[in-house]
Amino acid sequence: MLNYIWISLIAIGIIFAVFKDVQDISQDKFRNGKNFSCKIISQKKIDEKKSSLNLLVDKDDFNKFYNTNIDSDFICEGEINNNIITIFLDSLSPKIWSELSLLQKKNNSILGKISYKNSIASIVFDEVKFLKIKEVTNEGIFSTAKTAVTIAFGLIGIMVFWLGIMKIADVSELTTKLANFVKPLMIKLFPEIPANHPAMGAMLMNISANMLGLSNAATPFGLKAMEELNKLNSKVGTATDSMCTFLVINTSNVQLISATIIAIRASLGSQNPTEILGASILATTINTICGVIAVKFLAKFYK
Repeated sequence: MLNYIWISLIAIGIIFAVFKDVQDISQDKFRNGKNFSCKIISQKKIDEKKSSLNLLVDKDDFNKFYNTNIDSDFICEGEINNNIITIFLDSLSPKIWSELSLLQKKNNSILGKISYKNSIASIVFDEVKFLKIKEVTNEGIFSTAKTAVTIAFGLIGIMVFWLGIMKIADVSELTTKLANFVKPLMIKLFPEIPANHPAMGAMLMNISANMLGLSNAATPFGLKAMEELNKLNSKVGTATDSMCTFLVINTSNVQLISATIIAIRASLGSQNPTEILGASILATTINTICGVIAVKFLAKFYK
């Protein structure tokens, strides 16, 4: 179901981007491919290929070209390199040129091709078309996918290490010992479940595995626990108090070793990736206590 939601969101984003791009092209807001004329009032050669210049832009010509309404003529600085002109912008530059600079992904400048005769320059600025769809695909979908792969590869080493530690804990029966440790508390949390029932054993193993960060091992125990709890359910299809309590504990489970968070911190260059262990244990403990209190409180109103 979640995959369908993601696909739908991507499709909506692409459709909206295409719509906005078509709208911008139909309005021809930035006059793609059109010649913009202005006057060269000074030019200074930098080297054989480069030269700097000052341009005088007539307000009437500018307003007619862009269908805007600036108040006065203005002067702007530029640089020519092999018939490619870069016009530098400042806080007084026209708003539409500032927008064009953002769309061209330039830093307070706009780029175009220039030709000139005598003191009259004719400039065709670089086209800005299908920008929204490029942002959605290149910067949205592909860039995010690249980031996900980069992070995933960065996690491999540290995850292998922690999974190895967790495997040792599993083989040494540390998980079983931890399950026996929390068993008295489980009996109080689930008074309607017999202490020797298979559901109790599956829940203990699930919670213990989650506490040690063994999420892959915890999942089958969780499914088994729900299956066994359902056998005690007098109303099949309706969650019992025990099911709700177990779901809350499973979701907010106390984390003694937050292997995934440690791995992410390590992959992103943290100097001490394990320093969150204390805060993690405290936060998840409080989270679990609050969740259990809430589910037990609400259970009294839905008997």
